[in-house]
Amino acid sequence: MPAIVVTLACAAMLSLFVGSGFAADFPVIEIETTTSNATLDGVLRAALNTTELERAAEGKAQGWQPVVEAERLRLEELMRGQGYLEARVEMSASTVEAGAPEKVILKPLPGPLFRVGMVEVDGLDGVATDAVRDDVSRQMMEAAGRPARGDLLATLEDEVLWRLRTASFPFVHVTDRQLSPIPGQALARVRIVVDPGSPATFGAVTYSGLVGLKEEELNRLQPFTQGDPYDPEALDRFREALLAHPSVKAARLRLPDAVDAGGQLQLRAELEEGQVRSDEAAGTYRTGLVAAASAIAALAIRQVSVASLRSGRSRWPLWLEVVPVLLLAAAFYLIAQRMLLLAFPG
Repeated sequence: MPAIVVTLACAAMLSLFVGSGFAADFPVIEIETTTSNATLDGVLRAALNTTELERAAEGKAQGWQPVVEAERLRLEELMRGQGYLEARVEMSASTVEAGAPEKVILKPLPGPLFRVGMVEVDGLDGVATDAVRDDVSRQMMEAAGRPARGDLLATLEDEVLWRLRTASFPFVHVTDRQLSPIPGQALARVRIVVDPGSPATFGAVTYSGLVGLKEEELNRLQPFTQGDPYDPEALDRFREALLAHPSVKAARLRLPDAVDAGGQLQLRAELEEGQVRSDEAAGTYRTGLVAAASAIAALAIRQVSVASLRSGRSRWPLWLEVVPVLLLAAAFYLIAQRMLLLAFPG
């Protein structure tokens, strides 16, 4: 099969600016992608760092060898991140022997695709409950047999961190990670080391940015009380409840850098209250006036027409009695609400 070759096309254009000796000073870089994996070939072709090579060709780097060597190592790391842990990139023999070649060919040799064979998580003993450890173990077992790619390892780390945070360890972080081949097999061992930090409970919530709202009103929105175990999902629900408040335009919850002496997190809620525009308030105010006038008209018609009721009837049907009352109640509510908002536009 003919090799698929990506060429540094701008080399010819750059030679117009650096003189006729350009080809002898800096070679054209090509990558030969014949890995039998179309996806990997596409990744390698797209990954060739033409920008850095152009800068080197313009004379901003000392010699071509360090630049090509750095590119070779970068492509090797890229393939290892795709799960090819024994990948290497070779240069053509003629290139190595020549002092100033016209062309450098990089040939990727990916080797076998490694899959996850074992996942170890260290740092859970003594801090996590059996339920949490079992939950982490089940999640790690789901990775077995999948390609040992960098994005999979990042996902595993996120899963471990999330489960420990929901177990009331808000400051857990990864201190070490290792990915190593298992001898004699195309399998890899993943080792993740975490530092759980201190467990935490919820403390008090202080507010900033309040104008018309009162802390007592916002405290009723909290889905937790002081002393409850820390739970990031409870924080999310609290943030959503704040944003759902009609007078809150934006809300941000700030966590401290550490727990206090009592093991509590003293939270800070930064709020931005929405401003009620005068035209909106006046519009609803007019709606309330219309509703009130309609209700009064209905009551007046009722009183005038009582005399026209048939013999033996002294009142209207129940639904006709209820409608004016509801209209009046809605009108008074709208008028009172908008008058308060206009008086206190917080």
